[in-house]
Amino acid sequence: MLRVVPTDSSVLVVNVVPIEQYLRGVVPLEIGLRTPAEQAAAEAQAIAARSYTWVHLAQGGMARNAAYDMLAGVADQVYGGVDAERPFSDAAVRSTAGLVIKYNGRIADAPYHSSCGGETASPDEVWRATAEPYLRRVSDKIPGSKDRFYCDIAPRFAWTRAFTGDELDAAVRSYLRNFVAVPASGPGHVQAVTIETRTPSGRVGQLVITTDRGRYNLRGNDIRAVLRAPGSEMLNSTYFSLEPEQSRDAGISRLVVRGNGYGHGIGMCQWGAIGRARAGQSARTILATYYPGTTVGPAN
Repeated sequence: MLRVVPTDSSVLVVNVVPIEQYLRGVVPLEIGLRTPAEQAAAEAQAIAARSYTWVHLAQGGMARNAAYDMLAGVADQVYGGVDAERPFSDAAVRSTAGLVIKYNGRIADAPYHSSCGGETASPDEVWRATAEPYLRRVSDKIPGSKDRFYCDIAPRFAWTRAFTGDELDAAVRSYLRNFVAVPASGPGHVQAVTIETRTPSGRVGQLVITTDRGRYNLRGNDIRAVLRAPGSEMLNSTYFSLEPEQSRDAGISRLVVRGNGYGHGIGMCQWGAIGRARAGQSARTILATYYPGTTVGPAN
């Protein structure tokens, strides 16, 4: 069913669907096309997405807009409607119908991300949020291995991004003022980018950008939103190291960022779930690993 809501300048079209039908359009886009050997990951994704949905419905869509509960993109969960539905994900939704993640008898908010890069993070490492007891750091290392991780099959398990000095200046000019106070004349020419602190999971806790007009402190996910070329996607994660090259004018001629993982790193690592499914773990085992102390049970 479609609901058409008039706004000040146009109309808002809202797709109104039952939760189980909604999940059929979410799971395949969130976990990707999966093989039979990876079906447990699709089931874990269905349960996590259902839990996230129930919690956000109870919160009234975070009071974002009274006309709808969830956005169809990464701000909530990626939803593609009927066109996105696939047999494997339909089966995952059907086999887990009504099941959610619970903590102390209540439905748990269950964030998830693409790849943790080796270890997940607690919310207070990345967001301005209090850590829930079930959202704590979890190692994705494969037991008995020296340097293998369940999510090292991810395309962005390890990555490199490079910025020229001009690209750095453009990035801070475009995005820095969204997070810190910047002079009316602009943030200035970048002279240094340094990691001041790291979080317990090894992610960058505080990043300092020094320019010829000031010193600017960024923390958590704000770092990802600033370190990017104008118009491009956010930096893959805050799990990175820096290799700056100084220029003759006391600035930076080039900055190489070497990192691991893709996404905020909190909750279930989707590629880790895929790796665990390939290793024979069930959906319940996967969820109990990434959301310690939780159980799986009916929503009602």
